[in-house]
Amino acid sequence: MPDSVKLREEFIHVLNKEFPTVRLKPTTLKSGNIRYSCYAPNYKRWMQLDANTDSLSIAMNHLEGDIKTDDIKKLGLSYGLNGASSAIQIQKNDDAVNITIFVTEPYDFTRKDFVEFLHKHFQSYLRLINR
Repeated sequence: MPDSVKLREEFIHVLNKEFPTVRLKPTTLKSGNIRYSCYAPNYKRWMQLDANTDSLSIAMNHLEGDIKTDDIKKLGLSYGLNGASSAIQIQKNDDAVNITIFVTEPYDFTRKDFVEFLHKHFQSYLRLINR
């Protein structure tokens, strides 16, 4: 199993533990890679997980403006994706967070700050889909 798939499995384990109602749906991409999309029951996609050759990419949707730079700076990841190191950033339209974790720089998804961030983000997603 490639290291990026192991990272994805570690992340999925945290999701299953912290968000038991979230459903994961695998889709095979044209590249042959498997993308996991995460859904709250009966709603649109909260996030997608892609295990790339050398990294795990996580894209998470939230209500525009709910997540601030200060919310993610305490996670211990570099701010701003640069394609060379594990990092996080808020999309320019301010309605999603993108995270890239390189296999050479694994991340502890069970960190208290990260789990709290996931819960805050999920609450923002629920506000988005329920408005």
